[in-house]
Amino acid sequence: MSLKLLISLISLSLLLSPAISGHHHTVKKWCGKTPYAQPCEYFLTNNPKYTKPIKHKTDFFKLSVQLALDRALHAQTHTYKLGSMCRNEREKEAWADCLELYEYTIHRLNKTVYPTTKKSKDDIQTWLSTALTNLETCREGFEELGVADHVYPLMSNNVSKLISNTLAMNKVPYHAPSYKKGGFPSWVKPGDRKLLQTASSPASIANVVVAQDGSGNFKTIGQAVAAAAAKGGSARFVIYVKAGVYHENVQIKVKNVMLIGDGIGKTIITGSKSVGGGSTTFQSATVGKFKILLFL
Repeated sequence: MSLKLLISLISLSLLLSPAISGHHHTVKKWCGKTPYAQPCEYFLTNNPKYTKPIKHKTDFFKLSVQLALDRALHAQTHTYKLGSMCRNEREKEAWADCLELYEYTIHRLNKTVYPTTKKSKDDIQTWLSTALTNLETCREGFEELGVADHVYPLMSNNVSKLISNTLAMNKVPYHAPSYKKGGFPSWVKPGDRKLLQTASSPASIANVVVAQDGSGNFKTIGQAVAAAAAKGGSARFVIYVKAGVYHENVQIKVKNVMLIGDGIGKTIITGSKSVGGGSTTFQSATVGKFKILLFL
């Protein structure tokens, strides 16, 4: 190395060091306000991606959500690679749950960080809480099936702590659910309320009807959900489920699906999966949903 180049490098380091030192000091100050300061400081000071100046709480919050999203994406990729290490079907089932739950977590974090998404602090609190719950459900799956000793420890990361930091910063107190005229929860959109209030009957607004006696389009809810997935598109898909007891575990991964039944005690969905039978709580849900409205 030439003397001239060496002098240039030393000069550059001297010019940069105050800026780096200042960034580290700012990060330490802001991270000190969070429940988990250590991972916050480590990731924000050891990656050149996070050198943007932090002047206000809003800057730090956005940066923290972005950090949680980046680490969740990294954890998802790492988790995927661990699939070949599963020793049995139970471990593989818990592992598969975690992959799906990471997908949902990443979706929620994306909604939180995306600048054009219309959102309130309550929306953000709900999305971040859901993201954190997903990761807890991932952990519980391994424990419930008694296989938490092999693959799960290799999945260890700081994503839950980083999401907890963002929740602590958002700080939205709990509000009891509010109901609007007509008895619908406030989260039911005006268009959906109008649809339900003005319908002459559930069948009149349904895309498909499910009936055990064969009087509808399908005999099972699962078949109707498959029809919704095949139709595609972003429009609301309404499934009317006539009175009866449907012994199904329904997984709904299609957006904007509405299930309407004939009322409590009339339209009943019941599944038989359980932890005792070798399924995780996540997979044993009678109705597993991504984004649906359920009026049974």
